[in-house]
Amino acid sequence: MAAKVEAVMFDLGGTLIDLTPTKDVVFHKVLASHGFKVDLKKVTEAMMAAERRFDEDSTNLDGVHEDQFWDKFDKYILDKLGYKKDPKEFAKAVSREFDKIVPIVECWAEYPDARPLLERMKKKGFTLGVISNATDLARRVMDNLDLTKFFDVIVISAEAGVRKPDERIFLLAAKKAKVAPNKTLYVGDKLAVDILGAKNAGMNAILIDRAGIYSDVDCPRIRSLDGLEKHI
Repeated sequence: MAAKVEAVMFDLGGTLIDLTPTKDVVFHKVLASHGFKVDLKKVTEAMMAAERRFDEDSTNLDGVHEDQFWDKFDKYILDKLGYKKDPKEFAKAVSREFDKIVPIVECWAEYPDARPLLERMKKKGFTLGVISNATDLARRVMDNLDLTKFFDVIVISAEAGVRKPDERIFLLAAKKAKVAPNKTLYVGDKLAVDILGAKNAGMNAILIDRAGIYSDVDCPRIRSLDGLEKHI
């Protein structure tokens, strides 16, 4: 990195926090309720393959009109698992299941490596921020987990009126932090949405690839937040 990093910005879901139960567990539960028995490991692998397959397509999500995307996403997983029943009925069922838990703040948990890293970064004097494609639920989840205190800047797409990968949301965060984009490091778990978006805004970027689905990608990549500091 040419310029000295002064600020570290993070994506939220998939980077600092995750849904609990996780998406693959929910998917597995709904499959079982439809009489389809399969190992959870296979569901997890199929879901990770879908994440990679639809990475670029996810740049078009607007937070509102997303049914068509998720129908294709779910069908891809079902096809990999050999599910033969109506995929649309399954999609409706899994959507209902997610609707029960996603809005509940207590159904979100921090990754074990998140808080220790944030504590270290704060002690070292870095300006810290969050840039998330989310609603005000993100703020409520962060408050519930006592994570808000770590951040100098929190930019939420629903409030900013612009979503990643649009460079404007990254530049807005840099402006609020009063740090030049080239002195800002962004950490996110989606290649097209997070990494390419941040780079287009002139930021440095590191992909956190917890599941190892981006092994073919030529960019700075870590499997855990524990590996972040060696890149700064």
